[in-house]
Amino acid sequence: MESPILAPCSLADLETLQQLSRQTFSDSFEAQNDPEDFRKYLQEAFNLDRLRAELENPNSRFFFLRVSDQIAGYTKINIAGAQTELQDPHGMEIERIYVLKSFQGRGLGSWMLRALQVLAIEEDMEYLWLGVWEENQDAIRFYLRHGFVTFGKHPYYIGSDRQMDWMMRFQLPPRNP
Repeated sequence: MESPILAPCSLADLETLQQLSRQTFSDSFEAQNDPEDFRKYLQEAFNLDRLRAELENPNSRFFFLRVSDQIAGYTKINIAGAQTELQDPHGMEIERIYVLKSFQGRGLGSWMLRALQVLAIEEDMEYLWLGVWEENQDAIRFYLRHGFVTFGKHPYYIGSDRQMDWMMRFQLPPRNP
């Protein structure tokens, strides 16, 4: 397998990002949610206007995970006021991190986490944090294995369905001078 890379997304990638966002979210959560609530959520969270605004926000960044010049997944990070919760200038939120089903089982999720840790250290962040659905036990185990610890909870809505996310944090080592 060729070495993976994180390639920054631009407005030119908007439609590809929308398709990838809808596909990975559906693959991950559609079966566990009410079909009508889920449909509404997909339309709201991943419509082109909203994704365009997120891409244009200087405090949010999207990256495609590329392997052998194929898109294998993507991630979205937020700093400062773009964060969904903490809005701490010392923390970087991983709002989304997904690997396509056809690329799972190759260690790419772990690779992406390490790449985001390096990026956060380079940008003088003190920690990474994320929210993960409390019902997604595989993801929770994955993050615990990678050194994340739970520090709180916050509600998350899929349509009108109020769900709960565990907030998890990874303390970064200080940047080498």
